[in-house]
This record gives sequence, structure tokens and C-alpha cells, in this order.
Amino acid sequence: MILNNDTGAEEVMSTDAILERVITVGNTMGLHARPAAQLAKIALDFDASMSVEKIDGGEDSVADCRSVLSLLMLAAGKGSRLILRVSGRQAEAAFNAALEFFESNFGGEE
Repeated sequence: MILNNDTGAEEVMSTDAILERVITVGNTMGLHARPAAQLAKIALDFDASMSVEKIDGGEDSVADCRSVLSLLMLAAGKGSRLILRVSGRQAEAAFNAALEFFESNFGGEE
């Protein structure tokens, strides 16, 4: 993306930045099928790469958020700590949508 600054010179804004935050699964049933499908839809709605990594998850503890199966394989139960990572052209919007989803306890589910 090219921006004009106050001097009229063009600056190139990198779209390669990676946004990340540690989040905790608050849902009593964990990241089960319904919220995994909802998170996959959120990830697919944006031109961005989104993943979650289970902290202390061992091998294969990173899931591509566009894949419901990948998310389910994390076995992220209530209290699991995950690192949300998002990059790409629409990273900020995707990051905010995913954070809102987690902070709302998967849309208000118990």
C-alpha cells in the first residue's frame, strides 16, 4: 500500500506485519465444532492468514483457522491458552473480528 505523507513523498506501508495476542478459551465446552466452524468462517471472510497456536500444546499445536478440522485437532478445552496470529492485506480487520469472537465467548455460548 502506498501512502502520501505530509511532505508529499510516498511511503510504502508493509502488509507483512503479523498481529498476535495470547487469548484464553473461556467456553465451558472449549473450542468445539460449532465455534470452530464459526472461526473458520471469520478467517475465510478476510484476505488474511490466520492461525492459532496452543501454548504448551506439543507437536502439531498450530491450527490454520480456515480449517475446522485443524482447529478441532488442537483439542483446546476451557482455559486453554492460544496465540492468535494474523497477517495479510486485511489482517487488522480479521484480527479484530477473531478477538471479538473469542472475547464474546464464541458469540455468547456457555
